[in-house]
Amino acid sequence: MSQHNIEIKSPDEVKSYPATIKVYTRTGDKGSSALFTGERRSKDDAVFEALGTTDELSSMLGLAIAHMDSNSPLVSRLEQIQCLLQDVGSNVATP
Repeated sequence: MSQHNIEIKSPDEVKSYPATIKVYTRTGDKGSSALFTGERRSKDDAVFEALGTTDELSSMLGLAIAHMDSNSPLVSRLEQIQCLLQDVGSNVATP
């Protein structure tokens, strides 16, 4: 079993991003959303649950990366996994 040296950074050392970003679509909320193909589905459709789950996992990986020593061999591997998750999301959004 290999050992990895992971350095936990303080919040002051981690990159800062805006807390809130507002998006206005000007179409209102009718309880549906569009897939990449333009097909509209209910917001409670399983496809949006899957997209949200892959996004959350990617976010957690990004958070882990932000707290790691940039020289850690895990950083590159986790970034590769994030790229694969983007591919998964693209495939889910274009059924």
